[in-house]
Amino acid sequence: MSRIKQSHFTDKTAYWAVISIIGGLLLWNLYATVTTGRLVGLLPITIQSILLGLIFMKHQYARIGIKIWAIVFLAIASGLQFFGRLLEDAVNGFPDVDWQHYLTKLVTGLIGIVLVICVNRTVQVVECRRNEIE
Repeated sequence: MSRIKQSHFTDKTAYWAVISIIGGLLLWNLYATVTTGRLVGLLPITIQSILLGLIFMKHQYARIGIKIWAIVFLAIASGLQFFGRLLEDAVNGFPDVDWQHYLTKLVTGLIGIVLVICVNRTVQVVECRRNEIE
């Protein structure tokens, strides 16, 4: 029998949380892309669709894909947007502080960090025989 590797979530709550976060952001990006007509929204839509496909297929690269996506697009991107706006507001003397922007970017960055920690703890890449695939 040949053997293959699969991603396996050890916690169903974490599994559904990851799917909910990625799926929710996918729906939001679909909505934003359709309503604004900006084709740049197709990039996150594509990436999030691929991630969901990897998760549903239990592909061996689902774990690393989720981690890279959460680090780059949630944690780092949100942090850069947060600090970029902070620097812009500081240069302008904080005339009109947009607290909602800061809060949104902070929460998004924290979600990314929590997602990476969650995936590290609950997703394993396991080797199984081809006839054992669920």
